[in-house]
Amino acid sequence: MTGASAVGQLQLTAKQHKTIGVVAADGKLPVILARCAKERGYKVVALPITKEAQANLAPYADVNIYVAPGQVRRNFDLMQQNGCDGVVFIGKIKKLTALRSLHTFDWFAIRELMQLHNLSDDAIQSRIAFLLGERGMPILKQSEFLQELFPDVGVISKRQPTAQEYVDIEFGMRIAKEVARLDIGQTVIVRNSMLIAVEGIEGTDEAIKRSVKLANGPVVVCKAAKLNHDQRFDIPTVGVRTLNSMKCFGGGGVLAVGAHETMIVDREEMIAHAEKNGIAIVAV
Repeated sequence: MTGASAVGQLQLTAKQHKTIGVVAADGKLPVILARCAKERGYKVVALPITKEAQANLAPYADVNIYVAPGQVRRNFDLMQQNGCDGVVFIGKIKKLTALRSLHTFDWFAIRELMQLHNLSDDAIQSRIAFLLGERGMPILKQSEFLQELFPDVGVISKRQPTAQEYVDIEFGMRIAKEVARLDIGQTVIVRNSMLIAVEGIEGTDEAIKRSVKLANGPVVVCKAAKLNHDQRFDIPTVGVRTLNSMKCFGGGGVLAVGAHETMIVDREEMIAHAEKNGIAIVAV
């Protein structure tokens, strides 16, 4: 075997042995990521925490095992048994759902939670990353597989925001960054330079619906990540469901997201939906 052939064979072997664990919740992102990983030659070990996610991942997973939320020890063991070289956490896990699933947490998870100084997202995520790193399974950034979903600066929809909407975007994004820094949420909703709603534990969609009702008309939704956001976890994401939450009588409204830090799912479908409902989408 020549030197060039030997190198090629080594590269092929390494690629064949790349195995990624995908801890997945609901939504389209886990499917997109798993499909991308398969196209790159990864073996995909899917560990969905919902039955819906398990069904969605079935066409792209080499291994597909449902694990109830909080079964941390079982997750770790399954990843190691299947030779995972890295792990990705993907999909939206609602905090209310997590709270209602506390009875499913294993003793390993409970012990680790009790050692934390607080139960903020950062504290929990940092501990999980440390524990997986100890076992030789680093957490990978979602952006390593989904870079094409992050928008550049600019207007994405056909409709441009009005001058007043741009004022609201600047006002809202500034507040959204601060709210994200405080680990409250990633989204705020404003109108005419007034804060209408802040995303809480109910999630983005419900916060938007509440704001539309309060404003009795179109609103400006601003979604942002905090400064130096850890892209291994909970990247801000928007999709058609976000736009559906913005529907109001007469149409209108703006969805503003942080450029290069927010993922846009089903972009073409979103643009068509925005055009139909008079919504502007902009990355800032």
